[in-house]
Amino acid sequence: MKILLVEDYDSFRKILRIMLESRGYEIVEATDKGSACRIIQESVQELDLILTDCDLPAPDEGLEVITFAQDIIDFFGHKNVPMILMSGREKNVAAQTIGAEFLFKPFGLNDFKAALDRALARNAEHELVGKV
Repeated sequence: MKILLVEDYDSFRKILRIMLESRGYEIVEATDKGSACRIIQESVQELDLILTDCDLPAPDEGLEVITFAQDIIDFFGHKNVPMILMSGREKNVAAQTIGAEFLFKPFGLNDFKAALDRALARNAEHELVGKV
């Protein structure tokens, strides 16, 4: 499984990458909205999950990344890609409104794993409903 990890803080991005790789995921990294959107535009059909910080570094750029990804997916009819929004500010309502999981920073390993599992399970459920 391939995950796009979008985080502007190097040390936190490295920790997340290590955690994800330890679970067997292949990681593609971006540090800002522009590079994340380029990756999405070029290879969204290869991604299995998008995990993005909310503030990259400008407020709400992570929400813009998720919205951009959803627009590309909808326009080209690609498979649904689950998304997780991380923030130290309360953005749970915004994340739910756009169909993403939400992780409030700082979070522990168990919360991180649970959010991954929920996002992937919700996507699997969405794909099953779409096939019926």
